[in-house]
Amino acid sequence: MNRYILIQSIGPVQGFIAAARRSRDLWCGSWLLSEIAKAAALHLLHNKAELIFPAETDEKKLTDKNFSVGNKIQACVTAADSDAVRQLAAAAAEAVRQRFITLATEARAKLGDAALRDNIWQAQINDYVEVQAAWAHIDDTADGYRLACERAASLLAARKATRDFLPAALTADDSTRCLPKSSLDGARETVLLAPTLGQTARRKLGLADAEQLDCAGVTKRLCGDPEQFTPFTRIAADSWLRQLPASVLPELCKAYEPLVTCELATRVKGNSGCYHDFPYDAQYLYPARLAAEKPKSPAEAEALDKLRNVLRSLWRDYDAPCSYGVLLLADGDRMGELLDKATTIEQHQNITRALTKFAGSVPGIMREYRGHTIYAGGDDVLGFVPLDSAYNCTQALAQHFADALQKPATQLQAERPPTLSVGLAIAHINTPLGHIRSLAARAERVAKGDQSAPDKQRNALGITLAVRSGSTSDIRLRWDDSDAHLAFQGWINAFCDKQLPSRIAYDARAIYQRTDFGITTNSTLLRDIRNAELTRMLAQACTRDGIKLDQKQTDALRTRHDALADLNALANELITARWLTAKTQREIGKEEQ
Repeated sequence: MNRYILIQSIGPVQGFIAAARRSRDLWCGSWLLSEIAKAAALHLLHNKAELIFPAETDEKKLTDKNFSVGNKIQACVTAADSDAVRQLAAAAAEAVRQRFITLATEARAKLGDAALRDNIWQAQINDYVEVQAAWAHIDDTADGYRLACERAASLLAARKATRDFLPAALTADDSTRCLPKSSLDGARETVLLAPTLGQTARRKLGLADAEQLDCAGVTKRLCGDPEQFTPFTRIAADSWLRQLPASVLPELCKAYEPLVTCELATRVKGNSGCYHDFPYDAQYLYPARLAAEKPKSPAEAEALDKLRNVLRSLWRDYDAPCSYGVLLLADGDRMGELLDKATTIEQHQNITRALTKFAGSVPGIMREYRGHTIYAGGDDVLGFVPLDSAYNCTQALAQHFADALQKPATQLQAERPPTLSVGLAIAHINTPLGHIRSLAARAERVAKGDQSAPDKQRNALGITLAVRSGSTSDIRLRWDDSDAHLAFQGWINAFCDKQLPSRIAYDARAIYQRTDFGITTNSTLLRDIRNAELTRMLAQACTRDGIKLDQKQTDALRTRHDALADLNALANELITARWLTAKTQREIGKEEQ
């Protein structure tokens, strides 16, 4: 018998996760990808393979719906020859497809008798999942295991780059292809029969006007228990809800419950009851959302009017909730370097167990900061978090990751221990979730800092602020730059305590923009001009109460400006800090609604 390293990659990641317009698409897409990847791992475990990624031996863990794994499965297989490994890989791939078919069929059953295009559904359900595999023989040498891992990884990369394309249509006039495409990604034909799709089915699917879904889209809208997935609107409104008196919440819940009965709203029961004080999607707490809803029956009109009457007094006394939230996306740094140092399967598994321990702690950490984890597998994290606790949440995650990987990094004598780069995307609740995720990916790239000097890359926090009626800006703070984090936390505290007027941030940006001459070659002169303008602006700055800006704040602003040597970067830091304190719409300005 021979030993082999087998690696399988399950996808499509783009189709499952990135293609999203609603919170449910993002939640269920991430969950679906994890579920079908676990099917491959479970099949390999049943066939006596030794799992490396994930390093699990407990079948119950792999069937736990709350346990997440990545889309890459790696195992050590004992087999007679390469053909036996090929057959095992094919069987594991089939287990993945069957798991997806099972979940998709269960989702479709929730639509009852609602008509779908059966021929399109069957074609897509059998063809949607992608599984690529590669394997390499482990030689009986000291470096046999390490070389086999490298060879298998190289073969998998080549296999993923070699795509097989089936014909999209059997004939030039194939009528099954002359249909609207899915609104999530435009890749596949719709399975919806719009003329015969009733209002009940449309509401179950959460369809917008003229929205189309393919097989995977329908599955993402209906699989699992929707009440376990917390909508973006609920988490964005959490800081506003927490500032309300405890006596107000029961009345608000009583007014919101009829919307659930009318199937206009959904309950929220997940995240270990974190949102039990107001267990609803919260979408109608926002004036624009409530005004846009058109009742289709007297019961709906009555329910909406009842909620509107309760909210009027709350909006008057506490303003409307801030209509922006945060999507967090994190990824480990230099994990490849650490894995390359592993020369035995035991060392690989130790790293995997450390990553599993970290991933297992992520939901609790995010819950502590009122966020909800969408996905945590290995060194990858995705989740929603409120504005006012997002910054502290990122610091806690980065510290826990460093602590979890410290032991295996020390044992393998890693020159640069793994760190966590975290991206935060601040976006409006009406922004399609697919776009918000792309903003989070942009923030993660900012954190990675590939354009920075080699010794300044990775190990950072990146924040992308996408203002609906304005521009998109980025800031980057390295985790080992204590002065930067001390200054940024100072801005947040000052905005919270009303010691720093928000106008300073925008005045700093205005100075930068009106002195961006474009043709100036004398950098010293330009720096002096901007310094003089900044000095003049700070000398005139006052708080909302008309009090002159505290000298301590003035000195802190000057010190940070000198460290950055970039007035626009300072303005972006101040603007971002201001947004991270917002609980109400008034605190970010009515113009940003």
